[in-house]
Amino acid sequence: MTKRLRVVWRLLLVAATLLLATSGCVKKDYPAEGPVVSDVDLEGARAVDPSSVLDGLATASSPRFLGIWDGVVFDYEVFDETLLERDLERIERYYRARGFYEAKVTAARVVPVDGHHVRVEIRVREGPEVLTTAWSAAGLEQADVEAAARAIQAVTLEGGKRFDEADYDGSKKALATELANRGYAFVKVTGHVKVDIALHQATVEFQVTPGPKSVFGPVQIVGLKHIPEGPVRDNLELGQGKSYSASELEDARTALVNLGVFSTVDVRQDLTHPETASVPVTVVVSEAELRTLRMGGGVRFDVIELSSNLVFGWEHRNFLGGMRKLTLETKPGLVFFPTRADNLQAPTNLLPQNRVRAELRQPSFLEGRTTGFLAGEFNVYPLLYPEFERGDPVLGYQEVKLHAGAERAFFGHHLYVTPSYNWQTNLPFAYLGQNRLHTAFVSYPELETVLDFRDDPLEPHRGLFLSNTVQIAGYLFGGDASDVREQPEIRAYVPIAKKVTLAARATVGFLFPHDYGHTLIRNKDGTTTPLVTCKTTTSPCPNDQQVFNDAALRDQQLLLFRAFYSGGPDSNRGYPFRGVGPQGVLGFLIPSTAACTGTSTDPQCYRPTGGFTLWEASIELRFPVVGPLRAALFVDTSDVSRDIATIRLGYPHLSPGFGLRYATPVGPVRFDVGYRVPYLQHIGSKEIPLSEGNTSTILGLPIAIQFGLGEAY
Repeated sequence: MTKRLRVVWRLLLVAATLLLATSGCVKKDYPAEGPVVSDVDLEGARAVDPSSVLDGLATASSPRFLGIWDGVVFDYEVFDETLLERDLERIERYYRARGFYEAKVTAARVVPVDGHHVRVEIRVREGPEVLTTAWSAAGLEQADVEAAARAIQAVTLEGGKRFDEADYDGSKKALATELANRGYAFVKVTGHVKVDIALHQATVEFQVTPGPKSVFGPVQIVGLKHIPEGPVRDNLELGQGKSYSASELEDARTALVNLGVFSTVDVRQDLTHPETASVPVTVVVSEAELRTLRMGGGVRFDVIELSSNLVFGWEHRNFLGGMRKLTLETKPGLVFFPTRADNLQAPTNLLPQNRVRAELRQPSFLEGRTTGFLAGEFNVYPLLYPEFERGDPVLGYQEVKLHAGAERAFFGHHLYVTPSYNWQTNLPFAYLGQNRLHTAFVSYPELETVLDFRDDPLEPHRGLFLSNTVQIAGYLFGGDASDVREQPEIRAYVPIAKKVTLAARATVGFLFPHDYGHTLIRNKDGTTTPLVTCKTTTSPCPNDQQVFNDAALRDQQLLLFRAFYSGGPDSNRGYPFRGVGPQGVLGFLIPSTAACTGTSTDPQCYRPTGGFTLWEASIELRFPVVGPLRAALFVDTSDVSRDIATIRLGYPHLSPGFGLRYATPVGPVRFDVGYRVPYLQHIGSKEIPLSEGNTSTILGLPIAIQFGLGEAY
């Protein structure tokens, strides 16, 4: 294993060298104006995070490309003695703001590293901290009891804790905000801090002037040209005479931004006449381009397939007036079969595929902040799995999907509720070989709820995200499958440092089938209904002598659309797409080079079959490397079981790994490598059974390589 890892490491170094050579990323000449700063060290910092201090300095270490080379891609940081003197003053001011009023920079050394580089070493003596002994808020008695109580709860200052100017300013702002959210539009809060250096104590006094309880005055909308005013005013939900709330103003601004038709939204309030107890509001908007044409393309290369596709899209955000949003998109492409990451042979067949989608969204549907939507899809694609070989049959579907529903935001756009009705039919055909699939039809209502308290949906640093999806297929709604499907999920983000995030995710899924799937459920003795029986006693059974169980074939096909799967770039990253959980012989995809029966042990015969119970968990440490380049260390674990409502812990499929992210305006481009640890895939066994997970390797190693856009969660 060590030899293999050395080979992989050398390949990565060669690839990085070629990248530098081919991209023109040559090392820059050293600047003539002075030495280059290699590192900046802060010594003596114990109560304060050194990185938070160093981030605010002008004297900084030179960024290193891939964490190795300075002067490549990024410019050098040149040492400047004048800037260093100012930085030493900044350090002392920073400490005073954090409650260390006697902090001193005791030394600053510039140490030569070589002929071009210097290292800056700064030593600080923090001194004793100043503690908050007490705080008071005079004037709160003028507000009503509930508003005053909420304001007091919002104060973050605590007696006996270190005084921090950020907490002081935040508490002053929180007092005003809580009162403003409860009708006191003209509230004013001032503060005074008495610091006793000798006793290392601070006393804080706030003076609160609530002013009169107020209402919203006239609401004016400025800047509309093509967008009708009615739906805009409905989304604002700011009526004249309604009780004033500062949070409702921000909620109104968010509602207009989410419409997607304005490039800027500014909600202004007139607070110049407190004697009226009325707050006129002016909403100033700038309309964005209402029509957008998109063109692009992409490539997929993993253990499933090598494929390429184009993307053509058109969007009209005021279709037929009324802010209706019409989106049309098509993604034609080709699959180069059977070329893939673990099979680099030249393709023998080109498999065409395409995905076409149209969606119409109507704001102010039924009421102001409810958006109705109607969407349709027509997709043509092959069913591809790992281990496909040249000459194997390849089946595909012509798929038609319809979705209709509504979306409503609540609680300041933190809670989203989306009920919908979904209809789907899949018409099978053969790209290569003989088609054994049947037409499938699924119909179900769905209720999706999302509670989102993340600070950033693209790259969250702190917050909580909760979601739940419930589907009821069949029964009164028709279709080939009747079941109940539910999947709750939780994500949490904890800031470890200013730019370091600890992220965690957990989800479970339960599928309760009513009229299908029984051939795949384990019997009391651990067996399942045989998929294939043989007309003869020959072993292995020839393909022309195999008899397939029609009920099992039907179950396998319906599970393609209803079962749970795990593995891939947004799931367990140590496994390929759908690589975790039950694997078996699919009666509609028998390889041409193997005799596959229900008891076959040939890896070519095994494909993901999906399961009825899912659990996944992941934890990830995200941290910066240099510039827009970031890295992550993660541990993923998951399992999918063919048993109903049975969470197994004996098959953790545990996969630690590392990844790189490159920040872009639409989210980070992500590269992850996950490693399947022996003895931690199936507890008690070094390797996982073929029937419980994909065992494909890359360069002989039990790893999977994943690419994606956006964080995994």
